[in-house]
Amino acid sequence: MKSDLKFVNFVVPKFIFEKVEIDKSADLFSINPQAVIIRSAKQIHINFDVDILDAENNFNLKMMCIGVFDYETEDEELILNFMSLNGPAIVFPYIRSFVSSYTALSGFDTITLPTLNFLSHREKLRNSFVDLDSLENE
Repeated sequence: MKSDLKFVNFVVPKFIFEKVEIDKSADLFSINPQAVIIRSAKQIHINFDVDILDAENNFNLKMMCIGVFDYETEDEELILNFMSLNGPAIVFPYIRSFVSSYTALSGFDTITLPTLNFLSHREKLRNSFVDLDSLENE
């Protein structure tokens, strides 16, 4: 059975890892997903900005990563549901693995990010996705 949506790639175009003195109260983990659709290419990109401040190990990790998906459907509701829930849920384990592998190999304690339920991001993603083709036509 052929799927209308297919995971194509996981890319990390930006990664910063720096050893810095961090205030003990400054522990932080933030993740901000953004959905982008490129209708002319029949692609969906799920972009994530990830910030981690680790006060115990005194480092700052920032990364921007992209999950790339192809789609073969014209069903707008299916596309919106995928961009707002399924897509982020598929990409996030790649982020977890990348962060765990990097920190394990860096000489610091391994950071294992918690599993996340993206339901809390769903409405924001549905209402704020970027349609690149419509931007080019403006």
